Amino acid sequence: MKNIYFSSTLMWNASLPEIFRAAREFGAEGIELWAQQFESRGYGADECLELLGRCPLRLFVHSKSWDLNFASLNPRIRAASLGEIKRSIDLAARLRAAEVTVHPPRESFRGDRPYFQQLAYEGLREILRYGRDSGVAVSLEIMEKIPKELMTTRASVQELTRGLFREFSYTVDTAHCSGEAELLDFLRNLPGISKLHISNRRGQKYHTALPDGDFSFQKLWPLLESRNLPMVVEGFDSTNQYGMLQENMNCIQKLKECMK
Repeated sequence: MKNIYFSSTLMWNASLPEIFRAAREFGAEGIELWAQQFESRGYGADECLELLGRCPLRLFVHSKSWDLNFASLNPRIRAASLGEIKRSIDLAARLRAAEVTVHPPRESFRGDRPYFQQLAYEGLREILRYGRDSGVAVSLEIMEKIPKELMTTRASVQELTRGLFREFSYTVDTAHCSGEAELLDFLRNLPGISKLHISNRRGQKYHTALPDGDFSFQKLWPLLESRNLPMVVEGFDSTNQYGMLQENMNCIQKLKECMK
């Protein structure tokens, strides 16, 4: 299916060959591989390259993000966070991935936003430089509207990146949008969108299956497809059944059939 990818977190406990097999069976164009899985689940870059040789797919790499914050008040946490992101960029370069997805940082506490924005900007500048030196494009993901997040709206994207605004590309996540109106605003007015993360949300529960939530993907699908951007199906499934992936891919197949 053209432009359809899925996140490897939908098969958290699977082996790399199982993930590649699922991509082939569902007809996905590619996979977004989470760098954390290479460490937590013991994946190897050489194994991945061998699989790519037998089953050519397009790849994105999602940088490590859990427990990281490169705008932390603690300089050692900032340094460790940047180090983990750089290692994720190294992985993307090794796998010849199209780009690496990076989560922006957040405030350690509320009440001194300009200070944390400056720390974030310094980290973003370092990440951008490292990505360029490694030959890897960096796409910043726009986050959900929860306390202490620094980049959640179109205005805050420019506020945080400053003069680097057009140097980055951006990943718009449907589940992070407050509603369909904001999603449409991003698509129409934010330059540099490189891909979409697609999942639904039910109130404050993020990344539910596409048919299960506040967004009507039947209504949105023609617009999403018209942008001709890669769309990565997101979610998390630590079972061994991978039913959420199956549900999402079946839903996309039906959405595509309705457009014929």
